[in-house]
Amino acid sequence: MILLRKALRTIRENKAQFFGAFFMVLISSMLIVGMTMVSANLGAIFTSYSANNKLADAEFNTAREIEIDSLEHRFDALIEKGSMVDYELTPGQTLRIFSENTRVNLHALLEGQDLSENGILLDPLFAGANDLYFGDTLMLNGAEYKISGYMALPNYIYIIRSKEEMINDPKTFGIAVLSEQNLEGLAGKTDFYALRFNQRENIHEQELLFKEHLLVNGIEITSWESTVNNPRVSYVDLEVQYLSTLSKAIPGMLLMLSIVLIGILLNRTIQRESAVLGTLYALGYRKAEFLRHYLIFPLLIAGLGGLLGALLGLAMVKPMLDFMMTLAFSMPVDTYQYNYIALLIGILAPVIVLCLSSYLSISLQLRAAPAELIKGARISDKLNFIERALKLERFSFNTKFQIREQVRSLPRTGFLLFGVVVATMLLLYGLTLQSSLDYMLDEGITALYDLKYEYVFKEIQSDQPPAGTEQFNAILVSSQEDRSFNFYVVGALTESTRLRLKDPSGNKLIPDRVIITNMLADKLQVNQGDEIHFVDNHDLREYSLTVEALADSAAGEFVFIPLDVMNEMVGLPPGSYIGIWTDEQMEFPEGVISSTKSIEAIAAGIRELVSQTGILVYTLTVSAFVLGLIIIFLVTGMVIEESKKTISLFKIMGYRPKEVNKLILNSNTIVVVGGYLIGIPVLLVSVTALWQSLADSLQMTIPARLNFWYVLFGFFVVMFTYQVSNLLSKKKINKIPMSEALKAGTE
Repeated sequence: MILLRKALRTIRENKAQFFGAFFMVLISSMLIVGMTMVSANLGAIFTSYSANNKLADAEFNTAREIEIDSLEHRFDALIEKGSMVDYELTPGQTLRIFSENTRVNLHALLEGQDLSENGILLDPLFAGANDLYFGDTLMLNGAEYKISGYMALPNYIYIIRSKEEMINDPKTFGIAVLSEQNLEGLAGKTDFYALRFNQRENIHEQELLFKEHLLVNGIEITSWESTVNNPRVSYVDLEVQYLSTLSKAIPGMLLMLSIVLIGILLNRTIQRESAVLGTLYALGYRKAEFLRHYLIFPLLIAGLGGLLGALLGLAMVKPMLDFMMTLAFSMPVDTYQYNYIALLIGILAPVIVLCLSSYLSISLQLRAAPAELIKGARISDKLNFIERALKLERFSFNTKFQIREQVRSLPRTGFLLFGVVVATMLLLYGLTLQSSLDYMLDEGITALYDLKYEYVFKEIQSDQPPAGTEQFNAILVSSQEDRSFNFYVVGALTESTRLRLKDPSGNKLIPDRVIITNMLADKLQVNQGDEIHFVDNHDLREYSLTVEALADSAAGEFVFIPLDVMNEMVGLPPGSYIGIWTDEQMEFPEGVISSTKSIEAIAAGIRELVSQTGILVYTLTVSAFVLGLIIIFLVTGMVIEESKKTISLFKIMGYRPKEVNKLILNSNTIVVVGGYLIGIPVLLVSVTALWQSLADSLQMTIPARLNFWYVLFGFFVVMFTYQVSNLLSKKKINKIPMSEALKAGTE
């Protein structure tokens, strides 16, 4: 009990340092529990929804009807023919209406009543954004349909018009379900097949066998989209992976900071109390009792911080999931599951990690004999290897003093350096995301394409393209080494004016040879002169091409070849093309166009994504400011505590308060600047690794970039934090009396 009271008194005397460690443990535990449970719930909800509502493994079109019963029996699968219509309610507002399915991609009723004879179901995001309620009517092709309820479709969990748009905009695009009979009366109907295998293993291999069977039997596949490549579904898995990664990375860094901080505090406490410890040793106290005493510090901090953080993490699960289910993902939810194993991990992980590291640190400090401890011999005056290696004689006294302040306490310097690196990564993470998206837009999409619209036809065209347009051909292919990795081979005119390709040196390239973008070259690990081998996803034919040039482009993963070469390669007549590029919006007869892509819409989607990261940027900026302030303030407090005698001597020698403050407080400037500079490349490497791990779900590779102005902004925030910390620490220096040096000499 006496030692417990002593521990509590020590914590009160050094409350700033111990509160800093407590705060970092609390945040790390909160993120471990909160993000882990949100990620697990999101994954469980998706798994349950896709199983209960029979999410298709692929959707495809064929040139002629297929025998559904025969194929279902042969491949142990469910196949259903469905229909879809894109209906423009008002100019610029499209409702994608699906026929009601009974076997695959079953809709889930979220609210209201299910389909009636003249009823229609809407997705809740579209209904909410456009003030559409139960009982309201929609006029479709002259017929009135009553809104009977809100629904969700498993193949449209993230509701976007196309994968290029990236951001859902419920004001302009939504989905609906009509009965098959009512959908037949709408113009522009498109039929397609949905396929789901009953055996839930090796889905990709089953898809390949299914496609091979169709092709062998003379059934041409006009389009095929695997669900794993459908961003409307795969973005859920992306979010799960993202949260799972962050739930380990950020808490891990904060726990590391806590370990270093607690280690420094315990070492300083033991060294300061070494004479008392030696006396107690001599009186009969055992080492185990001292270990128990000093382990109270990490046990209290980790126990209370872990418990409170775990409870806060538990409290954030429902609001976060409600936010995601309301504004991002449309899925039915019965209840959220609370994983008490994750709760225990959030509570016990900080306790175990901090207590084990503290045990090792305390044991090293208590190895000395009682006589050595009584003499205070544990505080070494020897120069470490760094100080011996430095030639400080050529510097002024102020510079030498500030350098020695850092190298004579390497754990303290390491804690500050690592802390500033972590704060820098938090501060610049959101800004890096914005910079990367800006780069992908400005140096990628808009830099590559000199056009406004891309129209893709349902069938190969051979006649003269419309005036003012430029024709192209394209096939979606898979790498032979990794059949799950897809990219496009594009055939373009050798005199193309719509493509602006440049080599890594900035020289213009024209598609008169085989050109591969550097992003794809990095993914395939090929260079100029190497061969690439791929399989056409449409007819499973195998091809090989020799890379003749690399294009420096952030627009995506493409291979560009001459149009005539491509037509010959795939066996099409000369002059054939599948699409056109143009600057003018065009009208075509119904059923001619397969897809329309607007470069302006894609750019707007990316800009909207950038704008939506604003909240993330502000949150991380404030978090980094608070974390940096705590870390720098704690280290500055340690410097002042360890330099009390020196500060007192400076005052006796006539140094003015401003000069003393400059000597003591500015000694950390080099470390703070160094930590910021180190944090930038560490961040870029970390973000690159994170986005590469998410590339399959994201269906694109985003290059990690950081705008120069953002770097300057981050530096300003870090240095402002440093100056605020110094300002708060000046009072401590001013309170140190000149008698401190005399008292130290007497002792």
